[in-house]
Amino acid sequence: MKDNVWFTYKARIQAHNRLEWLDFHSQMLLVWYAILSTVLGVLTIRYGHLLGPDTDVMATVLSVALLGVSLAVTNRDFRVRAMAMRKNYLQLQALYRELSSGATPTSAQVERYDKLLLESENHREIDDRIARVFSTGLTSRVPTVFESCYAIFWFGARLIVTIALYALPLGVGVFTWMN
Repeated sequence: MKDNVWFTYKARIQAHNRLEWLDFHSQMLLVWYAILSTVLGVLTIRYGHLLGPDTDVMATVLSVALLGVSLAVTNRDFRVRAMAMRKNYLQLQALYRELSSGATPTSAQVERYDKLLLESENHREIDDRIARVFSTGLTSRVPTVFESCYAIFWFGARLIVTIALYALPLGVGVFTWMN
């Protein structure tokens, strides 16, 4: 049981980190796109065909898309989910320290672990893989080569997608302006 608590604890830490990443970057991207949408709206007042004859249509589509995305991001509630995951992993950490004494887990500790599992949404499989690949400690579930490559690829893909989302409107604007 000690291993189960440790792996769940580490995976929930990773889930917390993932949710915080999503919260921060979703909010920053919404602000970024809102700023760019506002700049485009102001510039089209003066230069109606700044990005070609369809500049007004592009600005309208961007505004409506921004509204839709902001509603979707708000409904995902990343911040609250991250805080709940943090509370859960701190409770799991306390249980793990209790179990570290080497004694056989009591029925109350087993029941407490089961209760902690139910109190929070479950972490994702990628959270478990990343926790096992990048954590030191227990080695009863050593990650396979596939899991290690998958975790590294996932981190790289997440970084590339995030950078692309920040750069996309500038790239579209420059490409449209040059053509």
